[in-house]
Amino acid sequence: MKVAVTGVGGGVGQAIIRALRRSRLPINIMGLDADPWAVGLYQCDDHAVIPTVSDGEAYAAALEKVVRERNIDVLIPGTDFELQPVADVRERLIEAGCCPIISDPDFVRTSRDKLLSYAALTEVGIPFVWTTSVEEFAKSSSDASFPVIVKPRGGSGSVGAKVFHEPEELATARLDAEDIVQEYLVPKSWGLGKPGPADVLKAGRLRQEDEVSIQAAIGPGGEIIGIFASINELRDGVPIRICPTLDPDTLAFARRVFEVFIGMGHVGPCNIQGRLTDSGLVLYEVNPRFTGITAVRAALGWNECEAALRLFVLKESPESTGRNLRYGTDTVCLRYTTEHFVGSSDIKEPA
Repeated sequence: MKVAVTGVGGGVGQAIIRALRRSRLPINIMGLDADPWAVGLYQCDDHAVIPTVSDGEAYAAALEKVVRERNIDVLIPGTDFELQPVADVRERLIEAGCCPIISDPDFVRTSRDKLLSYAALTEVGIPFVWTTSVEEFAKSSSDASFPVIVKPRGGSGSVGAKVFHEPEELATARLDAEDIVQEYLVPKSWGLGKPGPADVLKAGRLRQEDEVSIQAAIGPGGEIIGIFASINELRDGVPIRICPTLDPDTLAFARRVFEVFIGMGHVGPCNIQGRLTDSGLVLYEVNPRFTGITAVRAALGWNECEAALRLFVLKESPESTGRNLRYGTDTVCLRYTTEHFVGSSDIKEPA
């Protein structure tokens, strides 16, 4: 089976590669990235340098060309920025003989936009952190409950995120018109009411502790094949400590959320992130994709990449595939940075 993974220079793309390597299926992996120096290119069986998503049709055409010329069976997007472009050309890729592991374009659009996610989920009673646009917030900031966190409307992790504790502090900040403002979620474990600057920072970095990450494997017919939940600590948006949990309330909450997503047209991998607060678990982000700890979950026995191939390509039953998605809580993961060495002559800049 020939599987192409895009964005292999990033953490998600590399995690997908490592999960695929753990699969019992015979897989040939093709790495795709716009940067010839992307490390993931040289961890695959084959690779190609393609345009960036900002190149529009050139990017889409390059994907289609790779799929046709290399006889690619499956394409998996490995970065957030490629989710919408891949979803938008999903039918073209299918016509070219490929199965793209991507959700409905409208669902991708909603989930990637935190304002749309907030509106869609709160409408059906799913706890999602209070979210508004910078423009709307400016009209009523004096009435808001501080601290608040400002971040890109379509971002992920902690990229571009800043915490503001007072209205005056925010009023003098230079913000992007596309930024959004969210209530700062205080973890229940902190035992605090209103946190101050010293509470939300650790060694000068934004504290990202007690983050609840929940991943679902959802089949082509909208079946929930499995759910993996963990409590993570992150550094600059990257999980460095992953503790699996089988808490029944968390899993029941997750199932309820994913059933809503399925009703909105979602299939394939999906990740939700939130915090356990005094009011319960509250979400702040939705990602319709595999994540940077996909390989961690695979190492713990929950290989969602293999499950996706079995479901979407081999057409195996949800029941048989789901039996292989099992994990326990007797092992945690501590992560660090590692290295990969490449021959200098193997790196070729595009002409």
